[in-house]
Amino acid sequence: MIATQFPELGWLKARIAENFRSRRGLGNLQLDTEGFPSVVINAKSKETFRPDIAGPLSVFINLQGQSRCKVDGRTVVVGEDNYFISNRHQPYTLEIENNATTETFNIHIGEYFSEQFFAGVMQSSDTLLNQGKQLNIPTIAFHNQLYRRDAVFDALVNEIRSARQEAGFDKLLFEEKLAGLLFYLLQQHRGILRQIQSIPPLKQATRIELYKRLSLGADYIQSAYNSAIDLDAIASAACLSKFHFLRLFRLAYGVSPYQCLQQLRISRAENLLKHSSASIADIALQLGFENSNSFSRLFRQHRGVYPSQYRLAVN
Repeated sequence: MIATQFPELGWLKARIAENFRSRRGLGNLQLDTEGFPSVVINAKSKETFRPDIAGPLSVFINLQGQSRCKVDGRTVVVGEDNYFISNRHQPYTLEIENNATTETFNIHIGEYFSEQFFAGVMQSSDTLLNQGKQLNIPTIAFHNQLYRRDAVFDALVNEIRSARQEAGFDKLLFEEKLAGLLFYLLQQHRGILRQIQSIPPLKQATRIELYKRLSLGADYIQSAYNSAIDLDAIASAACLSKFHFLRLFRLAYGVSPYQCLQQLRISRAENLLKHSSASIADIALQLGFENSNSFSRLFRQHRGVYPSQYRLAVN
């Protein structure tokens, strides 16, 4: 279902503690199975604090504004250009503390739904037929980090939003689109596994630890892309020496931290040029450029046209 308000915190934690054995969801809705159900929280809020919720596989998204998510001691700022993932039974804390309104579209993927999905797509048809209903459920642990939103991801989110129509909630459409989102997340996860393998140490555990540290640096870039940041600050966030971080970042992500920062700024600029009426000078300041001239030159280098020309072409 798609809810427009956060559920009452005490009620939610009580239902989690009993694993939804009562099979009652929001609004006393009858649930098909036990376990945390699939639900989207599309709520508008100026202030929210929801600590230590052991939810299902969850994708934190903001259609407007920003929020903070904390998992395993790691806190990230989720904006309009990225998303964050927490895993099943992994306690998370969500906080909104902003004068402006934040509109969430946080997708909590039901336990039974995700189990059946991963069993269905990660095992052969012969295995599934031989097992019958006694499925071996693969364990997927997504990395807790900020992920950049792209056109494919945004299209999937918009398709999930379409399940709430004027005629009512369309469960079939909702579940089909949730499955599409899980396919996408699984592909992104496999891409990260390839990035991990590109890191030089021979021990897999060392590769994974280094990737976690690199992702802390990547999170820092995504959170502070509109301010003046330097390599020392990014490497410090990753708890690595500056040049060790620089070398490994290139190997893992295929770009340098500077190139990553510029890509983020250009991506955000495109969104602002399409969807806001802000002047070119104001957009330049929002993105952390010293002046509109330096912004315009960089935009033309990456997109082949000046920002004003791009705005005319897309509007």
